[in-house]
Amino acid sequence: MRHAQHLGIGIRIGIGFVVVLALMVTLGAVGLRYVAEANQHLKDIAQNNNVKTELATLMQSALRERALCMHVLPILTDPFDKDAEIQRFNSQGAVYIKARDQLERMPLSLDERKTLDQIRALTRKAQPEVQAVVDMAIFNDKQAAIFDRIRNVAMPRQRAIANQVGNLLELQRRQTAAAVRNAEISYEHVRNLMLGLGATALLVGMTIAFVVSRRVALQARQLATQAMYDPLTGLANRALLHERLEFEIGRFRHTPTPFGIALMDLDRFKEVNDTLGHNVGDELLQEVGRRLKETVRADDTVARLGGDEYVVLIHDLEPEGVPAVANKLLAALEKPFHWQNQSIDLGASLGISLYPSQSIDASELIRCADIAMYVAKHSGQGYALYSPDQAHTSRSDLSLKSELREAILSNQLSLYYQPQIDHRTQYVVGLEALVRWNHPQRGFLAPDTFIPMAEEAGLIRSLTRWVLKTALDQLATLHRHGHDLHMAVNLSARSLHDVTLPASILTLLAESGIVPEKLTLEITETAVMANSSDALAILSELDRMGVKLSIDDFGTGYSSLAYLKRLPVDELKIDKSFVMDMEDNENDAVIVRSTIELAHNLGLKVTAEGVETLSAWDTLGKLGCDCSQGYFMCRPIAADRLETWLLESDWHTVAEGAQLAL
Repeated sequence: MRHAQHLGIGIRIGIGFVVVLALMVTLGAVGLRYVAEANQHLKDIAQNNNVKTELATLMQSALRERALCMHVLPILTDPFDKDAEIQRFNSQGAVYIKARDQLERMPLSLDERKTLDQIRALTRKAQPEVQAVVDMAIFNDKQAAIFDRIRNVAMPRQRAIANQVGNLLELQRRQTAAAVRNAEISYEHVRNLMLGLGATALLVGMTIAFVVSRRVALQARQLATQAMYDPLTGLANRALLHERLEFEIGRFRHTPTPFGIALMDLDRFKEVNDTLGHNVGDELLQEVGRRLKETVRADDTVARLGGDEYVVLIHDLEPEGVPAVANKLLAALEKPFHWQNQSIDLGASLGISLYPSQSIDASELIRCADIAMYVAKHSGQGYALYSPDQAHTSRSDLSLKSELREAILSNQLSLYYQPQIDHRTQYVVGLEALVRWNHPQRGFLAPDTFIPMAEEAGLIRSLTRWVLKTALDQLATLHRHGHDLHMAVNLSARSLHDVTLPASILTLLAESGIVPEKLTLEITETAVMANSSDALAILSELDRMGVKLSIDDFGTGYSSLAYLKRLPVDELKIDKSFVMDMEDNENDAVIVRSTIELAHNLGLKVTAEGVETLSAWDTLGKLGCDCSQGYFMCRPIAADRLETWLLESDWHTVAEGAQLAL
């Protein structure tokens, strides 16, 4: 009987255990479902708020640009510049309206809807005054009256709109933070419930509670990371950077310690992405982030804004400390990056702005650093500290870059050709193609003016292809008319990163019908040495194709003779600075003579640049120089006058079959 009683108790305990276990499993399933739903809800909020923040930021940026246009318009005198500024003013207005309309179509809270209604009302109120200022700037030359109206009427109304947009951004940040806090409270509640049940329901319940708590914590960390950190590099994103900037600005009111931000843009990154692929580009971005983190102090912030732009928030930064900080950051990227067996040289341009001496607003501080970065990139100095006069300069350069893109597409560029004369036969044996830009307002621009801009704007590949195609087509025309010449074309240093260059040249040669041996590509020794591994691979491929290669401006760079011996080059060009002074400067004469002897000992031909006198021509001939070019023989001439010169000049072309090769 007792056995039967114990058996009944065991059965009841077993049933109870099964019931408890079932309840635990059921509660666990319900808890996990609740967590998943809360997680998805928070993700939706975070994603929507990220989109809203981007649109509001776009509105804020458009308002700033329109305000800048209003200030710039009255001081412009050139009607073309004024028209371009008006177009920019109108385009930014379109950007503002489009962003606002997109924002209004999204799911909005009551506060967001009220703020947007205020923005729309303020915009309607401000628009007549803003348009009146623009009209006055177009038709009225009374700058004082215009600036007075801007300062007292238009700008206060524009500022009221900007304040509401700022309130909208702040509201969106608060909503994201509140959603994260609510989710964390919910997660904490679920975790405690699971742990409590697990303590009373044996190992299974504890295991379920532990798994749920682990998943909750992991998802919470993932959501926090998604909201505040860049997923590719793990660095702070734009939202976290702004949060920390606002914190530093608030702390400054209690502890006046200045700080600064350095905005960095990578040089030549677009070429890496285009030639090696986005996977390699992503690896480089990650490595750049690691190097910057290792360079700065632990309490400084390194953020990635997107693309190849990074921002470093630097504490305790005074103006006199800027050079040391900038050089330290740039030095972190001087060491080449390596991918497989290829060395990648990126480099960077750095713009720095300081708080509070240059701005007291977080967004404005970043904008100032962005302007300074552009100035640094354009000047090639590595870094620049913001100053107010840089804003107009950067706008002008941006305009010129845009015009250069259009110039390439619409054939505004032209080639001039300078003949190369053989010393032994005294006939023209080749031409060097020199690109010129006949700008509608600025007149003829030399390559030194716009080639660096083409490199910065990612246009160098298009420009190089245009020059090569035009030069080869001109050479094909000359060949058909009986002028058996070579054509020399200069390559940018950036071209030595372009692994597609050999294939592109092969296509152009086939289209023009020119054999590879008739094309000579000129590269400076500095460019070759700066990109040694890339250059050797690309130059070797061009050499296998049969294209002739020449080291331009020889003697002005830092090439190693041991490395020079390995390069598949056919010619050295002596820089004109040595040739022009060799009659009066014994050192220059020694350099010219030594270069000719060196080249011939290496089996290379020699061409001298800058020959401006008969004496220089005769001296180079006596020293054994193969070819020369310069004003003494002929200045660079336009394509429409080239063939007439070839027929009428004393240096006319040699008959086909008798010409010496370059």
